[in-house]
Amino acid sequence: MLPMGFGRGRGFGGLGRFLPDLLLVLIAEKPSHGYELAERLREVGIKIYGLGQMGAIYRYLAFLEQSGFVMTSWDTATAGPARKIYRITPLGEEYLHEVAARFQEFKELLDTFLEKYRHYMDSRNSRGS
Repeated sequence: MLPMGFGRGRGFGGLGRFLPDLLLVLIAEKPSHGYELAERLREVGIKIYGLGQMGAIYRYLAFLEQSGFVMTSWDTATAGPARKIYRITPLGEEYLHEVAARFQEFKELLDTFLEKYRHYMDSRNSRGS
């Protein structure tokens, strides 16, 4: 979990608070460089607008590296400038398991909320008819 005050979740359509965890699972799936991770975020529905949000992604990646959840190496095999490749560490995998368990609990709570909301709306609509 992010320390208090780090990434208040206002960016990325309100999903910014989940971004480091999402980045970590994407890195676990496939070690990647920052721009590739941004593309993969777009593929899962995270909208990225402009350099400011790209900067936020790199700040989250730096946080993950400083926390010991990812390690980096330089890819110099491709044409152009060297690219920093992010790979998950054993500590990152352990953290990912903990986050997945918390997200499962949160998902169950959200499912309950949505079920109760639908029930409320159905009963409200049936009274209005």
